[in-house]
Amino acid sequence: MSDCLELIIVRHAQTQYDNAGDRDGCDGDLTEEGEEQCVRLGERLKDLPVDAYITSSLLRAFKTAAAVCKAKPDKPVLRIMPELIECGVPVGYYGCGEAYLKKYYPNTVMCENLFGAKEYEFGTKSVGDNALRAQKVVEYIKKTYSYGNRVVLFSHNGFCQYLVRALLNIEKPTFEFEFENTALTVIRLLNDGKIVLGGMNL
Repeated sequence: MSDCLELIIVRHAQTQYDNAGDRDGCDGDLTEEGEEQCVRLGERLKDLPVDAYITSSLLRAFKTAAAVCKAKPDKPVLRIMPELIECGVPVGYYGCGEAYLKKYYPNTVMCENLFGAKEYEFGTKSVGDNALRAQKVVEYIKKTYSYGNRVVLFSHNGFCQYLVRALLNIEKPTFEFEFENTALTVIRLLNDGKIVLGGMNL
């Protein structure tokens, strides 16, 4: 493990979109099955050493991440990164804020704004917008964490595809990945420059 930076990419649990409440309609909540998936995921990961947990600010991803953190004895910090939100969300909607999400898991903080502005302002509609977001996330991870670290990222099916391509240095979307709910995709960035793509069975 000391020879690589390991990233575990997790798609959120099963979701429904008729219960957004005071959030945008794109920001659905977990189904009953989704809640159960979260419990199972927390059990799978509770004994795995992890250096950082980072989640999208959309509620379905945050609650998936929070379930994993709640299962850990030390109740680790959960970092919110709006740049991880799904592709195609309405212009100007960047998910839930820190205060809103603390209701579900108090040990939560916002990451720095990856685009360097005071307010969040980034696109989610075009291929270029999403590829740029993915690149910003990858740059942040490489700058903030080092070989020997393990980081878990919670995001969404569409954006996970951009994230994996960015990590694998694939510029054009010539093929697609399919991410099942709570599936674990592992990417190891080796210190010799090689990249290993895999899954995780615990």
